[in-house]
Amino acid sequence: MYLPNPDEHPALPRTVFSAGAGAPLARAPLAGALTADAVIIGGGFVGVSAALHLAEAGRPVVLVEANEIGWGSAGRNAGHVSPDATKLGPRRLAEVYGPVYGPRLAAVGAGAPQFVTDLARRLGIDVAVVRGGILTAAHSAAAARRLEADIRFLDGSGAPVEFLPAAAVEALFGTRTYFGARLDRRGIAINPLAFVRGMARAAIARGALVHERSPMRRLVRTGDGWEVVTDGGSVRAGHVLLCTNAYTDDRCWPGLRRSIVPVRLYLGWTRPLPAALRAEILPGIAAMLDTRHLPVAMRLHGDGRLQFGAGRPGFGPEQEPAARAYLDQIKRIMPALAPAEIEGWWSGWVTRGIADGWRLHELAPGLVTAIGCNGRGVAMGPIMGRELARYVGGTPAADLIVPLSPVRGIPWYSFHQPLGRAAIGVFGLLDRLGTRN
Repeated sequence: MYLPNPDEHPALPRTVFSAGAGAPLARAPLAGALTADAVIIGGGFVGVSAALHLAEAGRPVVLVEANEIGWGSAGRNAGHVSPDATKLGPRRLAEVYGPVYGPRLAAVGAGAPQFVTDLARRLGIDVAVVRGGILTAAHSAAAARRLEADIRFLDGSGAPVEFLPAAAVEALFGTRTYFGARLDRRGIAINPLAFVRGMARAAIARGALVHERSPMRRLVRTGDGWEVVTDGGSVRAGHVLLCTNAYTDDRCWPGLRRSIVPVRLYLGWTRPLPAALRAEILPGIAAMLDTRHLPVAMRLHGDGRLQFGAGRPGFGPEQEPAARAYLDQIKRIMPALAPAEIEGWWSGWVTRGIADGWRLHELAPGLVTAIGCNGRGVAMGPIMGRELARYVGGTPAADLIVPLSPVRGIPWYSFHQPLGRAAIGVFGLLDRLGTRN
C-alpha cells in the first residue's frame, strides 16, 4: 500500500506559488535533548498555527517537521479560501456535528476568509489576497437545485451569496455547459505557501523552536509526559500535538491512519495569458469550481497565469498527469482560452475522512490531533491549530468549535486504494452523464 510519506524529495516542487512565497526557512534539524511545554509534529497549516498561538500565549513549544515548512498539503494546494468549514454544506453541518457544534462550526467557517486576512495582516504576511468571491457552477440541473437550496437556507443571515441563472453563467463563461451557479462573495484566494511560511516565521519570532528535516521516529510515553524522538535528537513535553493529516502513518498513533483516506490531487498552470484575454477570465471573481464529482477548478493569478486542476485524483506515486486533456476540457467550457499553453504542474495529498469534515481527537492524556481537512485546509487548518493550542492551554473541550471524539477506523480501509480507483471511474461516468454538452 502506497502512503504519502514515501514522497521524500529534498524540496518542494516548483508551483505557481513559488515565486511569491519568499525564501524557505532553512531551519536546522533537531539536535540533542530538549524540553518544552508542547511538541508539535508537522509543519503544515495546523502545526504552524498551533505553534504560533502557543508561543503567543508564552508557552515553550518545539515543532518538528519531516521535510520543510509547507512541504506537504500547505504548500501544494490551490489556495482557495472558502467560507464553508467543510464540504458538507450549511444544511448538513447540524446533522453531522449536532445542534451545538454544527452552528458553531458553520459560523467559524463563514468567517474563515476574514480570519485569514486578519491574521496575515496582523503578522505582516503578504499572501497576495484576491477578492471577489468563489463561484460554484452547477454541472447538472440537480446540482443547480442543491445550490439554490443552500442559498435559501442562508436567507436572512446577511451572507453575500447569490444564485446566478444559466444565462448569467453563459455570459460570464461564454458557454452553455452550466445550469446555474452560486457566487459567495466572502470567498477569497491567496498564496498558501507564503501564508504557512509567514506564520512559521512569526511563531519563531515569538519564541517557538522550529526544526526541519526532523522526522519523528518514535513517540514514547514517559510518566506524566511524552518524548518525541527524531534522528538527531529528542523532545520531552507534557503535550504532543499530532498535526500530520494526510501524512499520518502508524508511527504517529495506532489506528489513526485508518480513519482517513489520503488522495493525491494534481494542479497545473499556464503561461501568462495575453493582456486582452485576462479581463475576460473570471472577471471580478477570485476562483471557481464546479459541482462535478471530479470538479473543474481554476483561478487567474495577477501575472496572467491560469491555475487549473490538471489530472484525475490518484492513490499511488506521482505520475505525469493528463494536464493537456484537462486544459482542453477547460477550453471547451471557456472557448476564449484557446491560446492558453501549459507551463507546469504539481501534485499533493489531501485527506478524506468518514464525516467529510474536521475532527479533534484526544488519543491519550496530553496527546491530541486535528485531522480530516477534506479540501478545507487553507483557512480551517490554521483555525484548527488555534483550537489545539486553546485546548492544551486549558480551554474546556465544550468550548471548542468541534467536539472531542473517538477515532473511528474506516471498515474497508485495507481496500481503499482499489475501491477508490473504481469510484473515480464511476464518478467520471456520472459527471459525463450529468453534464450538458
